[in-house]
Amino acid sequence: MNRYAAPGGAIIAGLCLFVAVQQAVFLMGWIALVPVLLPIFSYKLQAVSGKPQATSRKLQASGYKQYTPTRQHQRGIFFNGLVLGGSFSCCAFAWMIKGIPSFTGLSIGYGMAIFLLCVVLFSFACAGVLWIAFRIPNPFFIASVWALAEVVLQWMAGSLPWFLFHIGNSLSANLYAIQPVSVIGITGCSFVIVLVNCLVAKALAQRRYQQLLLPLSLFICFMCWGWLLLFLFERGDNNTQAATFKLAILQPNIPPEVQWDQQNGNALVQQLLQQEKQCIAQQPNVILWAESAIPWTYSPNDDLVKELLHNSDPAQISHILGINTAIAEDVVGNSAYCLLPGGKLAGRYDKATPLLFIEQPLQGWLLPFFSANGYSVQPGNNNLPLNTPYGKAGILICNESALPSAAATTVRQGAQFLLNLSNDGWFRNTYLVNSHFYNARVRAVETRKDLAINSNNGRSGLVNASGRIDETDLVTIRPNTIETIAVRFPALPVCLCLLVLISTIIIHQKTKLT
Repeated sequence: MNRYAAPGGAIIAGLCLFVAVQQAVFLMGWIALVPVLLPIFSYKLQAVSGKPQATSRKLQASGYKQYTPTRQHQRGIFFNGLVLGGSFSCCAFAWMIKGIPSFTGLSIGYGMAIFLLCVVLFSFACAGVLWIAFRIPNPFFIASVWALAEVVLQWMAGSLPWFLFHIGNSLSANLYAIQPVSVIGITGCSFVIVLVNCLVAKALAQRRYQQLLLPLSLFICFMCWGWLLLFLFERGDNNTQAATFKLAILQPNIPPEVQWDQQNGNALVQQLLQQEKQCIAQQPNVILWAESAIPWTYSPNDDLVKELLHNSDPAQISHILGINTAIAEDVVGNSAYCLLPGGKLAGRYDKATPLLFIEQPLQGWLLPFFSANGYSVQPGNNNLPLNTPYGKAGILICNESALPSAAATTVRQGAQFLLNLSNDGWFRNTYLVNSHFYNARVRAVETRKDLAINSNNGRSGLVNASGRIDETDLVTIRPNTIETIAVRFPALPVCLCLLVLISTIIIHQKTKLT
């Protein structure tokens, strides 16, 4: 097997990429792709098809030539992409093997089949990206191709969050590294990380070790920029005069496989009522519930809802309650209700991006996660924030915290803080719990909004607009009216990547040797 198709580097890169992105190991992200990029920059002066290629004097003198890939090299890089994607996705999608049968009730073979399908799709996507990047072995070209591929994947797989991938998410566990996302978005951060990987790989492949100073300097500058952005944000005005309020996070931590039936329904109701009383004792202004905390559809005359309000009304507490909405026969909305003291309904948000195949059917095909109960979820038609007594609350339900557009849209429509209602019960013993939480952290910094998270069987707490984390069950939220550059100009990093892409193509064509 030729050196372009050697799988060792691709396997190492795939495993490193999984650790960096899904486990949020911040330093790993800056070098994870180096093993798979080395062959791209390892081109020496050589004959192609038995005929020497013309080269410039400068390139001849340095021992390198204008690069023209052969079909063998193209096949090798495509194969490396398959191995890279396969190594990453085998780790990233492993939860499906047991997780899907647990919420469908089907055999483990069903989970294995979906796992294999997802691995194949993701692997071919990685192979395609690497093959395109191989066409011009320029670090800026490769970084822009990678970042734009992430944007395309985000657009195509918004309802399939297990496919959502940003190498920029590897920064999410580091307070300083995550700060630039408020300016250049997650796409811009991905571009910088891939660029550093490419510069390191190029220096190592061509044995020009002094050139390692360039990616090292870029890394240091990026971290210093992050420190400066955090310093300026925390020391600046940033609407610090806005009134704060207390929010209690009611975490039922009820396993999702537990059925609400005549045998255990009363016990579960009593558990929720007891937990509400514990929240009330903390004297909050608002109680935040998890996604679908009450597993039936909302009615103002619902006995449990009336009892919850009866308990909290003397303390003048409002509720952000996760409960479904009856839309039509066998169709519901995955909703969050804002209930004021006295039971007045201040507003309702319906999840705008339901999970495809799980909540929302495609061509009538739906996993029996919901269909076993006889209903599916209808997408909401807007991202309008809820009006609360303490400001406008932007709502993100479950996987919507992984979508930059969902958070940015609700902020542009006036949201002054964000609330994420979720349920991580189906994969509570997997890496996805931390990954979900750190996705929300990116959204908080990206929008500079305090973001409170209530995830059943997951990580809950508050991510401040600065990115600092408070994982207590009573948090202080400070609403603000900030609109970051990332929120106001979401297309900016995409346009810059396109500009870099086009520029490198033009330069490559002008310097191409004949």
